[in-house]
Amino acid sequence: MKLSHLLPRAVVVTAALAGVLLSGCARSPVSLVPQPPLARVVVVPVAPIDKLHTENKGIPLGVLWQSIADRIKSSDFNARMETTRKDMGPRLTAALVRQLAAQGYEARALEGAAGRSGLPDIDESQLPESDAVLRISLNEVGMYSARFSKDYVPRVNLSAYLVRGKTEDSLYSETLYYGADASGDASWSVPANPDHHWSSFNELFDHPQEVAQSYDYAVDALAAKIVQNIRAQAPPAAVRSARP
Repeated sequence: MKLSHLLPRAVVVTAALAGVLLSGCARSPVSLVPQPPLARVVVVPVAPIDKLHTENKGIPLGVLWQSIADRIKSSDFNARMETTRKDMGPRLTAALVRQLAAQGYEARALEGAAGRSGLPDIDESQLPESDAVLRISLNEVGMYSARFSKDYVPRVNLSAYLVRGKTEDSLYSETLYYGADASGDASWSVPANPDHHWSSFNELFDHPQEVAQSYDYAVDALAAKIVQNIRAQAPPAAVRSARP
């Protein structure tokens, strides 16, 4: 038998086999398991940072003595800001609960027995899937003066973690930067209030109430940004149920 007579038959068989395989794939699609809508968020109380940090990158070598003097005064400045440092955690916790409620979530701050951090903690696996736990870690808080700037501006950097109950799936995780390390309008960037700047360490030292107010503003701005980001990743149940 000639080879030319076999080719059409081989093509038909190959095409038929391909059709069977494709039809089999079509009957067994890979489907994503739908996630239940997020109804409630439990906010773990935010622990205060251990120490405020003041940094000046712009002091030239010729006035190194000024840097030494500022370091000496920095301990006195931290003492003046001690109440602000301690209050930042509770203020941020309350701001997060307010923002979550405003965006349509049921939100509350965790209460109960203290964990290893000295603050209440919770096991996400014991919660229903419609709940989530939000944890915030303050990474750096203080004032910063850049190398080519005369001004001190606030710096508040933190990490946020949202974990679903029961499954312990990560719903949102990001490090955010307020003020000195912010850049543009990215999800991790929160520019400082332009009114909050001080032209020298002495001016910073002499206006502790204004500095405290700048941190309060930072806390509110960061809470708003975090919840905005969470809403984009895991909308509240009311929003998801209203979608067509």
